[in-house]
Amino acid sequence: MTFLINIFFWLLSSLLKYQSSTEQNPPPSSPLFPCPNCGSHHTIKNGSIHNGKPKRQCKECGRQFVINPTNKTVSDETKQLIDKLLLERISLRVIARVTGVSWSWLQNYVNSSAIALSITCPLTSENPCYP
Repeated sequence: MTFLINIFFWLLSSLLKYQSSTEQNPPPSSPLFPCPNCGSHHTIKNGSIHNGKPKRQCKECGRQFVINPTNKTVSDETKQLIDKLLLERISLRVIARVTGVSWSWLQNYVNSSAIALSITCPLTSENPCYP
């Protein structure tokens, strides 16, 4: 009988130790990363980008996003320099190297500038945009 009482007290003491240790060190909860598009907290892990930053995907709207992105905006001075270098007919690769922007960003910038130029200045034989 004393043997059973000893086992009971041993189980009770180990259970109390376990509860106190879990109260001091709670299990790590999954951090909440809200979707930048809809603000939902229903996001799941979705791999990582080329430099190892984790990607998430929103279960509500389906948007993929990177946690703590390092977006670098191109200044207006750099855009003005790019416009001047384009008028000098310098290649896109050289302009990208000189200004420090990526080639793909520069290509998108040139394409959007060309579309904006074609909308504001239609090319006709009576009204040429280029002198």
